[in-house]
Amino acid sequence: MTKQEFLDGKSFSLPYTFNNNTYKYNPGGVEFGALEQEYRMSSDEQRVILSDSIMNVEKIGSKMVTLYTFLFGDKIVKKIRYEDMVEFISA
Repeated sequence: MTKQEFLDGKSFSLPYTFNNNTYKYNPGGVEFGALEQEYRMSSDEQRVILSDSIMNVEKIGSKMVTLYTFLFGDKIVKKIRYEDMVEFISA
């Protein structure tokens, strides 16, 4: 996936997750937006059952996006490379 596809809000999955959920960028909300998790019944399901904002976007770089959230008062930071994002192809 490319940076522009991420910014366009295309749904994607990550190779190291073991569920049927996908993710997408939502530019609204906080300064740089948020990462949403989309819950689906199965990995080939086109319909999103529920969507939830899971992390805030701290920085959108040329090769990766930096995300953060707070858990019990501690800041948790996660970096995801665009090349690791697998675009979800809808029928």
